[in-house]
Amino acid sequence: MLLISTRKGLWLAWANSGRRSWRLKGPHHLGHIVSHAVLDPRDRRTLLVAAKTGHLGPTIFRSTDFGRSWKEAARPPAFARAAASQMGRAVDHSFWLTPGHPSQPGVWYAGTSPQGLFRSDDGGAGWAPVAGFNDNPAILALFGGEQDGTPMGPNCIR
Repeated sequence: MLLISTRKGLWLAWANSGRRSWRLKGPHHLGHIVSHAVLDPRDRRTLLVAAKTGHLGPTIFRSTDFGRSWKEAARPPAFARAAASQMGRAVDHSFWLTPGHPSQPGVWYAGTSPQGLFRSDDGGAGWAPVAGFNDNPAILALFGGEQDGTPMGPNCIR
């Protein structure tokens, strides 16, 4: 299976065993910018998709049936609210998704722009900030301003 993320949605392509013919299914999430799509190697059924929607903003969608049905994250990646006197960060989009270790079913990580790292312990339904990364005082010095991010901005790795 090939996952094709685009600025206009997601397509899934399946090949026969010799990869001589392909079957294309989609678009899923039509009109949404899909930054990343991942098939969970732990169960080979679950798909997670990082999308930026026009009306919902940045979010994560999950399918446990190869894209026949999708469920949006109840709590997508989001930074904690800033104090009234401070300017806070807002997630523009998630650009990276990866499953946790095989011994951690249901654990996922998401990288965001601006620079942020989030963890889900419930298969992608809810996401919490990874404080050791997001609250590190060196983040801004290392990676740029509060709303800088990747891709199409400063890189997290320099």
